[in-house]
Parts: sequence; C-alpha cells; structure tokens
Amino acid sequence: MLYKQSKVFKGDIHCDKTGLIFEAYNIKDIDSSSCRVIFFDWLMSLDPSLDQGEAIEELLAHYAPKFPGHPMTNLLITGIDKKKEIRQRRKRAKTVRRAI
Repeated sequence: MLYKQSKVFKGDIHCDKTGLIFEAYNIKDIDSSSCRVIFFDWLMSLDPSLDQGEAIEELLAHYAPKFPGHPMTNLLITGIDKKKEIRQRRKRAKTVRRAI
C-alpha cells in the first residue's frame, strides 16, 4: 500500500526534531517491527522534559488523519493505550496503599 507524502517537513513537529517518526511515515512498505525499532529510538531520544503521552498524542494529531492505516499510526495508538493502562494501575495501587 502506498501512502501519500506528508505535508509536514522533517523537524517541524516539536517532539520529533530529529525526524525519526517523519521518516518512518515516508518509508515505502514499512512493517510493524521496523516501526517498533524506530519508535524505540525516537522514545530514547525524546527530551526528558517532554511528557511521553503528550508527545505521542501530538504525533497522532499530525499523522493519523493523513496515514490512518499506517503501521506507525497503529503503534502510536497502542502506545497511548498502554500509557493510559499504566496510569490506571498506578492510581489503583495508590488507592490500595491508602486503604491499608
């Protein structure tokens, strides 16, 4: 499946200054395992002062409408879901600790 070229330029998105995610969206026939490697590299290079969840949401806001079936879009959605799941577990753990 061919994807339309993005109107966003490399480094335009605040949380993707290196353009790793940008490049992933512009690689023809990229698979989900390659997207995971690129995502991990991006995550490791993310500025520590930025919130990971907010950064992923920013990427989704830019890319999901243009590339709805792209493997990176699916991975970013999974990343958001996991982040929410972790938050819920932490809230439950705090509630249990307070009850004890």
